[in-house]
Amino acid sequence: MTEIAGAKAPREEVHQRLLELLAEQSRRVPVAVGLMLLVVAFMAGQRMPPWIPAVWVLAAVAVLLVRWRWLGLLPTQTQLPTQQRMRTAIALSFINGSLHGLSLAAFPVLLDVERSFFTLLILGLCTGAVGTTAGHRRIFLAYIIPAAGTLPLWWLLSPGGPASVWTELSLSVLIVLYLWVLVGLADNAWRNFSESVRIRFQDREMATQLREALAQATQANQAKTRFLAAASHDLRQPLHTIGLLVAALSLRPIEGRDREVVDLLSQVTVALSEQLDQLLDISKLDAGVVEANRKVVDLGEMLRMHHAEMRAAIEEKGLRAVLDCSTSARCWTDPTLVLRVLRNLTENAIKFTSQGQITLRLRVDGGFALLSVQDSGRGIPESEQAMVFEEFYQVDNPERDRAKGMGLGLSIVRRLCKLLGVDLSLQSVPGQGTTVTLRLPVESFGAFNPAPVRPVAGQSFAGVTVLVIDDERSVRMGMRVLLEELGCRFVEASSIEEATQQARAARPDVILADMRLRNGENGIQAISSIVGAIGRTPAVLISGDTAPDRLQEATRAGIKLLHKPVSLPTLQIELGRLLDEKGAPP
Repeated sequence: MTEIAGAKAPREEVHQRLLELLAEQSRRVPVAVGLMLLVVAFMAGQRMPPWIPAVWVLAAVAVLLVRWRWLGLLPTQTQLPTQQRMRTAIALSFINGSLHGLSLAAFPVLLDVERSFFTLLILGLCTGAVGTTAGHRRIFLAYIIPAAGTLPLWWLLSPGGPASVWTELSLSVLIVLYLWVLVGLADNAWRNFSESVRIRFQDREMATQLREALAQATQANQAKTRFLAAASHDLRQPLHTIGLLVAALSLRPIEGRDREVVDLLSQVTVALSEQLDQLLDISKLDAGVVEANRKVVDLGEMLRMHHAEMRAAIEEKGLRAVLDCSTSARCWTDPTLVLRVLRNLTENAIKFTSQGQITLRLRVDGGFALLSVQDSGRGIPESEQAMVFEEFYQVDNPERDRAKGMGLGLSIVRRLCKLLGVDLSLQSVPGQGTTVTLRLPVESFGAFNPAPVRPVAGQSFAGVTVLVIDDERSVRMGMRVLLEELGCRFVEASSIEEATQQARAARPDVILADMRLRNGENGIQAISSIVGAIGRTPAVLISGDTAPDRLQEATRAGIKLLHKPVSLPTLQIELGRLLDEKGAPP
């Protein structure tokens, strides 16, 4: 790398990009956070004079609006020194965190389940702050210290009874550890953000030199892949823990408003998980670790199954779901990947169609099958049609409305079609709609293989002994709560030696192992050690690391790898599969 390519962007450049990010995030935050604050105020109002939480929520919403206004102006006030604008952003973060932290004053009068909801809400806001602040140390700490710094003390000072003292103490310790982990994740996020800004700055400075510009473009693409993999791993860890705790709460007999809050938290967790999965898909496709498992597939049956799957989502938006499949065709392709392409195209059509219909069509023309998804939406201008398949590019979404996705769906479609060797075409007329067509060669021979069907979990796990191997204590504790709710017997370990000892003593039915442990150890080595000690034991790897070499290691070892956060249905399905595997002959 040349000396110019190694140069760093000025500090002001990094801070300017941070201010722009804060302004962008401030436009998304008020509605979601405002709703959470209303839930908090409503719960507190049941246990104290209602005017107190009412005044608090009005003040908190007012600060949200003021923060939205000021943060929106800071990037444009270039006549002011950058440091002065940064100090303003830090002050706004501190005031916002202080008001959120004031809600904990209601802790002594709340029931245990309400305190748990308060804790999840506050920790969820702190987790979100890692991304919304890009991990900037001073801005991030200015929020979480006043917002959650006293949370462990409130648990210690507001015990539910003599029998639950150990619970409050454990929660206090876990909260402290979780906040400490968040600070480390914030540092990593800030390093990644700073690096990405520096790379963009370098690209701009060297745009006049063709050879250097080409080299920098390659470097920027590699940095982007590293950033996606690192960000995915760092955010999956706390999200996985939150998902486990929310899933455990959902299994409890909770009713009324409390059930609505748990369902809301579950929906938010699923939405975040889906967005991280899109980043993982891009990373895996770019790394070349996705392989097509081709077989002879009936496209007509596949399209009918896809129509049945998507019909509810289409009609929920007030649209008509039309299936035009009067013929049938068999093709040599990967049914799972083709279904993924159709699903992405259909979901994209739903997002950008407000009235009319979405048509799923199959035609045969001159030895080729034509699968198309047609909508009656706003259409795409001709000047932008070539750009819609690029990652993070969205038509008519300058405010980056998260309800419209991240701009990765069509990028994944383009990569999958390239992998499958499928011709992809787009026709669109502004104001009339868009049609995306897949062109596949028709197969005239070969054994028929139906399209895959998703398994359904409905198995009881009472009495099943599960050994969980993870070096993160918060993850083990979250997994303990969830597995015990499922009726399992929980055994834990944090290293290979401890896991082997626990396996000899407990003889687990199933092993759930983190891929990357401490001191250079990993889950594959731990599973191998256990098999050597007690014999064949079904196992699955769970990891937040999306790096290609991790995926390849698991594939070579012949052990299935799940990526954090793991949802409750996925965990139930995998436990059922592992138990079936245990009952099968070696």
